[in-house]
Amino acid sequence: MQIENNRIVSLRYVMKNDKGEIMEDNTNAEAFTYVHGSGNLMPALEHAMTGLSSGDKKIFSISDKLLNGIFHFDVMIDDVRTATEGEISNGFPNKLQQTNNCGPEGCC
Repeated sequence: MQIENNRIVSLRYVMKNDKGEIMEDNTNAEAFTYVHGSGNLMPALEHAMTGLSSGDKKIFSISDKLLNGIFHFDVMIDDVRTATEGEISNGFPNKLQQTNNCGPEGCC
């Protein structure tokens, strides 16, 4: 399934500033999940990811006038699914109930 409006997208990413300094990195954390086309991300970010599918990786840069800079993203798409009517109307994905599938060492 490809990323397009009204799809729930889960992704991991590294964001760097124009000096190459890491500003955000969630590659070893819970995936960031959003409703594509809801206006909760900068339009340039959504545009850069439109058409990608689960398992895809993409490197791209965007310029942001408000933050006065160019930002570089290394994005890995974990999952893409169709949003429910409720998710579309409120603009946010439903919180999934997490099961405790931790191993014997307590690591998830």
